[in-house]
Amino acid sequence: MTVSSGDPSEYTVYWFARDLVAARFSGYATNETDALQELSAVLSTELAAGTDIDTLTTLLRERILGSVTKLYGGDISKKYRQTEDMTERICRRIESREDIAEFCIAADAVVRTSRIMETTPSFGEPEIHAIVDETLETDGTVDPTMAFDALFLVDVEGEATQLGAQRAPLIEYVSELFDALSADSNWSRRDVVRIVSGIVQEYERRAGQSRASTAGNVLETGLQRVFERVGIPASGVPEHFGDLEVDNLVDGPEGTVGFSCKRTLRERFKQSLARQAQIGADEVWFVSLMMSDISREKLQVIAHDGGRIYVPRDSFVWQQYHDDTELSYALCPADEFISDVAAFTGYDV
Repeated sequence: MTVSSGDPSEYTVYWFARDLVAARFSGYATNETDALQELSAVLSTELAAGTDIDTLTTLLRERILGSVTKLYGGDISKKYRQTEDMTERICRRIESREDIAEFCIAADAVVRTSRIMETTPSFGEPEIHAIVDETLETDGTVDPTMAFDALFLVDVEGEATQLGAQRAPLIEYVSELFDALSADSNWSRRDVVRIVSGIVQEYERRAGQSRASTAGNVLETGLQRVFERVGIPASGVPEHFGDLEVDNLVDGPEGTVGFSCKRTLRERFKQSLARQAQIGADEVWFVSLMMSDISREKLQVIAHDGGRIYVPRDSFVWQQYHDDTELSYALCPADEFISDVAAFTGYDV
């Protein structure tokens, strides 16, 4: 084995794993798990028997392509074309019998890590409700001023819970893999580290995507729970109007407010402000958990369109701009969020 460098050809385990799970290649490892496991077993047997590289590569190509239906509706199926593209990439990365061995490691790794991700406990409604309830309640009394804190903790603890649940079984698997590879004289210590780190890197990419995809739903659920606990009727579901979306809507006897609760303000906030009438709201209010994306320019846009954004009083954003008369309506303290919702819409809390 060669010493690792920056040459991408040395990181075949990583690229094999990434190609095998890529959606653009039909997610082969997920959809054809049994076929992939059988292929890995056959290739491992042939490697042990001393089969030459050309025969091994041909076997790999034929087994992968043979596991997918070629035709659909009288034409070449999209899935087959995607699998063909993946197979071509994989075969072009193979230059030696060692590369075949690394393909087998990658194939086994993506199957194992996919199962880890599928069985990871989710951070769902019961956990979110528990955090919101615990944060809002003081001596059995609901404190509306803690609404922002409740949402912040839902976001932070949700991410931490997901990460921990995804990490624990990975550590167990990586430990097993590290020991198995270290006991094999074909792999140097640097090879073992290179292979294991590639598997971990690809796992974290996929796990990170799954955490990001659930972050929005977590905050939506948290916001609805806040409204439930303080006694403000809310729609409880995101409202979609073409490319415009608000996370929740409170339609009261005196006014209607649409809400966007996100980690960061981002640029899409401009869509909501310009189109309140489209969603049946008098105003759109924002709750941003991270201050890094809030600038004076964005505050001016919100102020110009009659919206509001709620931030903690101890944030520098509040300290810097709360006395600015141009921004006085738009920039609001987070502890007054619920009382302002009640006052604007006509509900009592």
